[in-house]
Amino acid sequence: MTEPTRVELEATSSPKVADVTAAHQTAALETLRHDYTATARAARVYEHLLGGVDAFKADRSAAHDLCQVAPWAPRAARANKHFTHVATTTSLALGVRQFLDLGAGFPHHPFLHEMVPPGYPVVYVDRDPGVLAHAKCRLDPGPPYKTAVVAADLLHMQNLLTHEHLTGALDLTQPIAVTLHDVLPWSTDDTAAADAMAILRSWLPTGSTLSITHLTGHFDPHGVRQAVAAYERHDITVRPRGLAEIAALFGDFVHLSTGLKPLSRWSIHDQPAVRQFTPHPARSEGCPAFAGIAVKS
Repeated sequence: MTEPTRVELEATSSPKVADVTAAHQTAALETLRHDYTATARAARVYEHLLGGVDAFKADRSAAHDLCQVAPWAPRAARANKHFTHVATTTSLALGVRQFLDLGAGFPHHPFLHEMVPPGYPVVYVDRDPGVLAHAKCRLDPGPPYKTAVVAADLLHMQNLLTHEHLTGALDLTQPIAVTLHDVLPWSTDDTAAADAMAILRSWLPTGSTLSITHLTGHFDPHGVRQAVAAYERHDITVRPRGLAEIAALFGDFVHLSTGLKPLSRWSIHDQPAVRQFTPHPARSEGCPAFAGIAVKS
């Protein structure tokens, strides 16, 4: 697909929580069934790319096919995982003391709640029933950590943001650090994704941070198309987006540094007490994703 050139972020309309459509509120979450492992799942393929063990034959097959056409996939997965540490460190340096991980995925060390001082609230959200089963065992360890695991779909944002476990864990009068790392590409409905993000941005208190990583064809259109096709052969749909589309997900939040950058080159040079991110000395084609951290002013 044709990718746009660099654009300035523009303020978007911010529908309130109540504006979300009824269709987005009534869909039930999937339950863990006996055939859960029969087909590949994006979360388990990602876990396999990270070197984890929570994957099955179908997932390993999908990951193998993906790596045949996208040898950068394991490196990109590692860089994406490492960026969680960068986003967390950045948010802490900015004074944020509570964290919301949307699309948390299978538990994989280091856990987010281990990156922050004990007692800082951390809420993990996912919709995959296998992820949730693991998360409830491994991501909610109890004192001294203050964590919660929420079963919700980010496209059903009203249900998510009013979930009692979320509202019970987070102080909605104080800034919240939100991470959406390699999550939105799996939401292929552009309108639903945009609406959900607008509701989230409107709900967040001033001073909150929003960290997003997102697959793009901007750097390597042919290679990313091949990766998308490999996923589709295993009945997994993924939606790369261009720079303007990814920028719009941040709305009018103020970007740190110079804004969206390639994941493999993301760094902040002009912000005090914020670490520079240089996980892999790879060209941007090695990690075809944009990453950014922005603050609600």
